Formats: sequence, structure tokens, C-alpha cells
Amino acid sequence: MNKSYASLYPAAACCLSIAIGSLGGCMSQDDQVSLDSPVRQTAAGNEMHPFQVGDDFVPPRSGRDPATLPEAIDFAPGTVTVTGTADARVIDSRRFDPPVTNQRPYNGRQIRPASMLPKHSRDKTLPRTPPNDLQAGGLNGGSRIAPGTAFPGITQSPWRPPDPSIAVGDNHVVETVNMEIAWYQKDGTPEFQQRLDSSGDPGFLESIGAGGFTFDPKCFYDPYVDRYVMIALEVYRDDREAWITMAVSDDGDPNGLWFKYRMWALVASGEREYWVDFPGFGFDERGWYVTGNLFALAGGDGPGFLGSIVRSIDKVGPLTGDPVTWNDRVVNGASYQVAHAPDAGDEVCFVRSSGQTRLEVARLDDPFGSDPWTADDVAVPEFSSGGTAVTPIGPGLWVVDARIWQAYRRQDRLVASHAIKSSGSEDVVARWYEIDLGGTPVLEMSGEIRLGDGEYTIFPSIAINGDGAIGMIYGRTSLVNHPSVEIAGRVLEDPVGTMSVGREAVAGQTSPTDGDDLQRWGDYFDCTIDPTDDQTFWAVGEIQTEDGWQTEIFSFRVGIPADFNQDGRVDGQDLGILLLEFGGPGIADLNGDDIVTGIDLGLFLSDW
Repeated sequence: MNKSYASLYPAAACCLSIAIGSLGGCMSQDDQVSLDSPVRQTAAGNEMHPFQVGDDFVPPRSGRDPATLPEAIDFAPGTVTVTGTADARVIDSRRFDPPVTNQRPYNGRQIRPASMLPKHSRDKTLPRTPPNDLQAGGLNGGSRIAPGTAFPGITQSPWRPPDPSIAVGDNHVVETVNMEIAWYQKDGTPEFQQRLDSSGDPGFLESIGAGGFTFDPKCFYDPYVDRYVMIALEVYRDDREAWITMAVSDDGDPNGLWFKYRMWALVASGEREYWVDFPGFGFDERGWYVTGNLFALAGGDGPGFLGSIVRSIDKVGPLTGDPVTWNDRVVNGASYQVAHAPDAGDEVCFVRSSGQTRLEVARLDDPFGSDPWTADDVAVPEFSSGGTAVTPIGPGLWVVDARIWQAYRRQDRLVASHAIKSSGSEDVVARWYEIDLGGTPVLEMSGEIRLGDGEYTIFPSIAINGDGAIGMIYGRTSLVNHPSVEIAGRVLEDPVGTMSVGREAVAGQTSPTDGDDLQRWGDYFDCTIDPTDDQTFWAVGEIQTEDGWQTEIFSFRVGIPADFNQDGRVDGQDLGILLLEFGGPGIADLNGDDIVTGIDLGLFLSDW
């Protein structure tokens, strides 16, 4: 495909304008950075990284005329909120030719997106908070998972880790990774896959100037408005630019028009400027919300870490390609995760780890006004940051820290998950929480996926369906078993604080070995609910194959699998079904080995 958007997409030839307050800027097609799209190869026949020049990796320049850039978003002392706006560019995904590219795994040298970013760090020490006697639950021994559709997602790109994210609508599944986007029919049939940046031909976000370097993409499906929404971050250190780039489908079918917005995100405080890292991304009936850690660019006096940006995006304009407006806050604390809130009347929550025995749950009563940010501490069982998970070969996996990886709200129930150390063990385990939002937030229950000494469970993501069942995806690894993906769940009738025994969704073929001291993994998995039935869970995770990392997409239901006739109880009628199917395939095959045996009878009796 030729990279002239003006000829292929007339609507895309319009100028992107961005204003913060009364300031604005405009970018022409000539200002866009452009990388050659043909595959470059080394002498050994391996692909070259898009940023590779000889043996070095050179971050791209923006290519934007500095005179056209807005002023930094100024959060002078006393400033509560700052508003901004951006115009849309329109692109028709049906005009990509071919629509599906890059399905084979990339076989060249990979780099981490962080290596292209300004140097950044913050104190990740968990504050000491008051001790308590709270204890996390464990596994209940029951079987709660009924697997559904499963198919491979995006394979290894030039970047690691993939940071997979998933959005599920009526008929499609959308996935984003570093640095690609793809969507599939729900049976796994691929319909679209392109690079996000200008190493595509063209890149999915290239038409709005996001051609140089995007990272940390995330996506969701908004059931209130029947739209797919995705974001990616951009930072150009030497050009002093930071952006939050967003794309919105024009209806519930991702094939067709997308409205794309490049939203200015360079923040100023005092004499220093800050850029956005590690986005949280969620929604409620009122709007869409992005959070991010604010790290300093070089130069100027001021702290190296400012806190978090909270951007509330008015979803009305992007539904029709009109300008988008947003409202920014800067708040204390780091790594806020934004909940998904798909029930009408529920307001979004923001969750972070705030101490060794604390989570913080924050909310916005008026996301588009200047009302203050409200935050409450929630006491939880003690925990500490993880750090390292072992693998049979290679340097092991870095599981980052104890930040919250996902949050999901259904009415007065908020669930969240992260990977931590606890109970004096060095094993990293997945922990989950349910918080009661009926009044002041308070912990209802918590639990851990603790499988035994030397077994690590990492990067848990969690969701709640319309029946109140909880589903969770997580990674599992040890010195014996390569990293795999498992799923677990609980129903309302299960004992407090317990989760079912996990079920393997996909097994890794090997372990990554190309890390330096530790292999970056994940960094996060994702889990969501199918809007067509409000029952089915969809998730995406990561394994390692001989060809590199591979994402896997799958669906599952959470319930009591032994209730074969779906009458709400396990009794003699269900036993009769099992006995009729004994020795052959059928719905009584509870362990998924394609034959009903005594093993399935044992699992059945555990649910009796």
C-alpha cells in the first residue's frame, strides 16, 4: 500500500488541530515521520527492527515543526483541572490492502519500548501501613470453568513484551499489542492485522502523525455506545512531545471507519515538563478514562516523578467524528488502574496499591467539572512486591511490582487483581479482591492462587459477569513447567475468599531466553465479558513458542460444570447424564480429555 493518505483517504487529508485552552497547532502531511515499509533483513536473513541502524537502535523523531506544538498543559499550584480538545482524522480499515499482514512471527532482534523512552524511575517502595489480621483465602477444590472458543492471537512483533489487551463486541474480538492491532470473528477467523506505527504500510495510527513510535496500547468495547476504543501512548524525548492517541470505531463492526485523535499530553509543573507512561484505560456510562504515570523529561528543577494524570474523555464527539474534548487532573500516587463499569448508573473507580496493607479506591463525582478527586483507603491482607518468577530455562520473568493489573465494577462490587508476595513465601502469587462499594469502600473478601512451593502465578486479570460470577486469567510458571496460561473462577455460592482450581488454557512450548537479567513478560493479560450474553468471559494471555512470544485468545464460562441439565443444582439427574455418556465424549467430560471416565466422576462428586 502506498503511504499517501491524501489520495487513499480524502477525509484524512484534513488537518489535525489540538488546543489546550486557547492555544492550538496544526500538522501537515509533510510533518509526519515515515519509515520505509519493505522488510529489511540482516546478512543472516533475519528481519531488522524498524528502529535498527547497523547494530544500534535509534528512536524516531517526531518530524513535527516545534512552532506548531501546543504549550505544555500547565498544572501550576492551585490548578485543579485543565481542558483540551482535538479534531478527528478518518480512516477506512477496509482500504488497507491486504487487510491482514504480519501474521508470521518476527524473527529479528527485539527491544523493549522502554529503551526508546526518556530515562525514568520512581521509588516503588510500598509504604508501611497499619498492620491487620486480615487473611487472603485460597482454592476451594471445585471445578468452575467450562472452556469455549480458543485461537491464536498476534504473534511476536519487533517489541517485547506484547502487553496484550482485548475488546469483545457482538461479533468481533479486537486485540492490541506492542505495536499491532488485529481483529477476528469470534470463531478466530482473522479479518484485520496491521502495525500501529509507520513500520506498517501504512501504520494504523500513522495518518494522524503517530507514525514514529507508539507504545502501551490498550482497548475495550463500550456497550453503552456499541463502539471499539483503543489508545496508545507516544513520547519523543528530543522533540519534547507527549501524546495520548485514540481511535474509535464508527459502529459495532471494526471493519469500516475509525475516528482517530491525537491528544496532547505534555504536562508542566513548575519549571519541569512530564510525559505519560503505563496507561490505565476504562469506561462508564459517562465517559472514557485514561490514567498514566508522569515522569520528567530532562532539564528543569522539580521532582522526577510528579504523580498521575487522570484524563476524562467526553465520548459524545468521537461517536460521529466530531472533535473530542477532555478534562485533566494531576493526582498523587502511581499506577492507577481504571475499572470497566458496564452497568448503567455505575461510576468508574480508580484503584492502586498504596501500602503494604492498603489499596486506594478513588472516584470522580463529576469527571468533566472541577470537583475534587475523592479517594478512600481500603485495608487488605499484607503483601509485598513480587519481582522475579522462575522458568525452567533462561533468566526468569520480571513481574514488575505490586501494581493493580485490572479492575472491574458491577453495581456495588469492585474486583481487582495483582501479583504479590505474602505469608513469608518467596513465591509470587496472583491475588484478587472484592470490595464493597455500598458505602465507604471496604474489603468484602480476598484470595490467592497459591499452588504450592515453587509454583508462581503472575499477571492476573479479573472480571465479573451479569450473574455475579468472577473469572480470572493468570500465568503459571516454575522451574519444571514453562510459562502457561490458566483460568479460574468462582460463583456466588462458593466459600468466601476462595477460587476454583485453575484450568490450563494453553501451555507454553518453551521459556524466553533472550532477556538481559530478567525477561520482560506480559506486562499484563486482559479479561472482559461478552456483551451478547453478559455471561461469557474472554481473555488474552501470552506463551513462548520456538518462534517467539505468542498471544492466545479464548473464551470460557464460570459456573458449576457438573450441573449438566442447567437446573441450578447437581443431583441424580446429572449423575444419570454422566453414566449415559461414560466411556465416550459428551458434556460430562469435565477434565477436557474428550472421554468421560472415572476422573470425571470424581470431579462430578466434588460438585455434588
